[in-house]
Formats: sequence, structure tokens, C-alpha cells
Amino acid sequence: MTSISSSQPLTSIAADTTAEQALRRLAEYALDLFVVAAFPSLQLESVSDDGRRLLQLGPATDVRRFVWGDFCPPDFAAALRDHIGPAALIGRDWTGESMFHGVGGASFPVRAFVTGLPATAGRPDRVAIAGIDISATREMRTSLQTEQMLLRALLKHVPDSVYFKDLASRFIRASDALACKTGLPSADEFVGKTDFDFFTEEHARQAFDDEQRIIATGEGVAGLEEKETWNDGRVTWVETCKLPLRDPRGRIIGTFGISRDITERKKAEENLQTTQKELLAASRLAGMAEIATGVLHNLGNALTSVTTSVSVLADKLDNLRLANLGRAAHMLESAGDRAAFLTADPRGKELPGYLVKLADVLTQERDSMKREIDQLRLNVEHMSEIVAVQQNYARGSSLAQECQASELVEESLHISAIALARHGITVVRDFKPVPTVKVDRHKVLQILVNLVHNAKDAMDEVHRSDKPMTISVEQADPDRVRIVVRDTGIGIPAENLTRIFNFGFTTRENGHGFGLHSSANAAAELGGKLSAHSDGPGLGAVFTLELPVAGAQAPARALEWH
Repeated sequence: MTSISSSQPLTSIAADTTAEQALRRLAEYALDLFVVAAFPSLQLESVSDDGRRLLQLGPATDVRRFVWGDFCPPDFAAALRDHIGPAALIGRDWTGESMFHGVGGASFPVRAFVTGLPATAGRPDRVAIAGIDISATREMRTSLQTEQMLLRALLKHVPDSVYFKDLASRFIRASDALACKTGLPSADEFVGKTDFDFFTEEHARQAFDDEQRIIATGEGVAGLEEKETWNDGRVTWVETCKLPLRDPRGRIIGTFGISRDITERKKAEENLQTTQKELLAASRLAGMAEIATGVLHNLGNALTSVTTSVSVLADKLDNLRLANLGRAAHMLESAGDRAAFLTADPRGKELPGYLVKLADVLTQERDSMKREIDQLRLNVEHMSEIVAVQQNYARGSSLAQECQASELVEESLHISAIALARHGITVVRDFKPVPTVKVDRHKVLQILVNLVHNAKDAMDEVHRSDKPMTISVEQADPDRVRIVVRDTGIGIPAENLTRIFNFGFTTRENGHGFGLHSSANAAAELGGKLSAHSDGPGLGAVFTLELPVAGAQAPARALEWH
């Protein structure tokens, strides 16, 4: 049927030659309800079939038993009797919305039309009421209002930057958070603007090209990390999701996206990368110190000079006293009155030759040290700390303190986090409640970082897509806490298990053979032990570090292998 508002006015219908013709014409426009009632009594005379169903009147029900006031609010009945009806009888029809109800009490909203049927041919005055059930329309309107309210609330309170753009990448809507970030007084100020109004040409162009590609292909992007360079000189980072904006027919009419500020996270990642490089450099120097107290002393002096003046180190980078290191090695080689370490200890006899080779290695590393000078500048104090720990280690002294084993594991993983992520290593933690341990935390960290690093290298050589490494913390016995590092790497042949902790033993091309040796020695000095187990090549390896519980009497134990 055709809506009455889009066809002939009711006034013209009422002006037809007969009231019956007006009734027929009016009925044609009534979609859901058509009622004729005597006026002013409002007693019903006839109701359309659709109207009976809406008013819950059966097909055989005598409608003359009802008045219109039985189906509408009292105020509408009164208005119909006092104002609407009299006006309709003189040609001023009425249209509006009201709530009607059936005899069973079910209410429904109606768009109503009232016209008058003046007395004629012996009939009294009557009014005709036509109506359209607008329940669905009202629900749709309510739903739309709710959605608009939710969108407004989202855009007002969401802490992320949310935006909608047209086909030309012009903003059409934005969140308050984005307005705050850009310095605009209101999100409404975004309308019509583009990224070029806020960002440098380089970033704005990249964002524009990304959005135009989304519009052209219909494919969005998620998890995109963007470096934002602002016109005012600021630099921020966001993680962005951008998608095509479509109309109800599915046609692309623009783009929309949400960007989360990750500037602090990126700064933390950069700091972690810097720290990792510094720790690697410090570990290399600390490893050299493990060979002999003399090398440690020289390294400590070098680091002291770095601490006092990094700029002097930069100026003298090309003269790193490599020749002095070579002369020291030759002097140690030729001196006959050196300590018993050089004359009786087998390692001491090998030391001079090693120092000569070490001087050659340091020469080759000079260029890489130039690249690391900025990192050394920021991490001098930490490197000095490591040197101090190694000096204490060489003197046989240490500072024991109570620690949680799981916290030591987490700290070692934090130190190694970037390297593990870069190599695709996933860490599985299995921490059980255990007592605290009393140890020199720096020595334990040295051991754990070395074990984690070795596990990473072992898994890299397997070339498998998944690289899980499991670290567990458990209580071995009432006096012991056990930290187990289990990898899925290349494994260890049985014949190597008996030599793996020996000084100088390594199976890696670039290995030095003192990492596990020094770790095992450190574990023994802590009153614990370090052991290794493997079922064979290709079956991974398990390294177990046992540490004494705080308060337990724990004599030093020798290293073990299985």
C-alpha cells in the first residue's frame, strides 16, 4: 500500500462527493488500522480486518460494543472528542503519533490519521481513524539512537586514537583522545583535516598511501607499528589497525582505524636492546677476567679510565693499548719469577700464549668497539659493577644475600629477552613455591645467563620452527633449591658429558670454553652444584643448578655430569 502522507490529502478525501467514497479512499491508505466511529460518542461502527488483529478483536466480535476510548489513552480520547474530531469535521484533518492498545492490553505505537465524516443521508457525524503500526520504526530509531550514544561514549572516553576518514583521507570523525594528542580543542575540529595538517610530509604521505591502498584493495592492516613525526618536532610510536569503511551496500566509502600509543614501550625496547649490547660487551670482558687475575686487573684499570672520562676513550680509540697487552703477554711468558700460578698451574702455563692470541682478537674487534662506544658511555657503571664482582670472585670474596630463585630466573631472562625473541625462542616457566636461597646474586645471574645463552645457541643449530625452552624452579630436598634449564637443541654426545665443564672445552667454532667451566666453579663456591644431562645428539640437554636454602649448612659440592 501507499503511505497516506505521499498521496492525496485527507482534506480532499473528505471533500469527495459522498462520505462512502471518502471512507473507501481513506481505507486504501491505512496500512494497519482503519476505524470508523460515531461522533461524539466514539462508539465503533466498523474496523478493518487488519485493525481487528491489531486491536485483538475476533472476526465475529461485534465492534459496536466498544468505544474508541477502550483502545487509546484517556488524553487521546478526550482530545479526539474535544478538539481533533470537531476540527476534522470541518475539514482540518489531524495526524500524529500515539500509543494504542488491544483488548488484551498489548500496546503498540501508531502513526494516526483522523478525518471527519460529516452527517449525510441520515447518518450522524462520524470520524475515521487510520493508523500505521510504527513499532519497528520506533525500535529502529531507538536502536540507532543507542548506537549513536555508544559511539559518542566510545569516542569520548576511549584512551586510544579512533578516527574515520573519507575516500580522500579527510577526517570525518575522531575520538577525544586523538584531539587531545594533536592539541585541538575539540574532536569536531578534525572534520575536513588530513594527516598533512599534523605530521611531517614523510609520515603523512606514508599514512595516506596506506589508506589509499586499503581503499583500492579492500584489505585492512592490523598490528602496524608506525613512527609518527609531528610538525612540532615530536616523535611518537603507535600500533595501528586500519580497515575499509563500507556503506550498507558494502561499497567502500573511506577508512577507519584505531591507534594505540606505544611510545613508552618502544623506548623500553630500545633501552633493552642497548642494555643487551652493553651486557654482552661486559660479559666478554668478564669472561676474559676469568682466565687470570692479572687480565682482570688490566681490564679493571681500562674500565676505570672509561668511568673517569669516556671522551678520552673516544679520542684514544685507535690506541687501545693493544701493544701493551701484547707486551704484557710476552712479559708473562718470559718472566721466571711469576707467581706459582704461572709455573705450576697447567692453565697458567697456557696463559701467555692465550694472551698473544687474545691481543690479535682484540685488534680485530676494534671496529666493532667503535660502534659500541655510545652503549659503553651509557653503561659504564654497570660494567664497572661486573668488573667489581669478578674481582671479588678472583679474591675469593662474595656478598651473600637472600633471594627468590624465581626472581633470579626472571632477571636472567630479562637480560636475555631481546636475544631470545630475535631467535624465536619461547620460554616455558614452571615455578613451584620454594624457600629463599642465600647466594651472591651476581654469580647466580652469571650462571643463569650463560645457561640460557647456551640453550639458545643449541636450539639455533637444530633449525626447527618451534624452539621451546623450559625453566623450572623446584625444591630438590629440604636444604636445596633446584633451577633446571631444559632445551630442545642439538643435544650432547655421551663422550662430551665428561668434558663439558673442563676449561677450554667447546664444540662451537667461535666458543672459548670457559663459560660452563666458570659457571660450575661459581656454583661450587656458592655451596651448590651445576650438572648436565642429555639423552644424546638431537635430543636436547638439561642443565641443573642447585643452590642452598637460606639458613641451611651447605658445603661446596663438585660439579657433576650424567
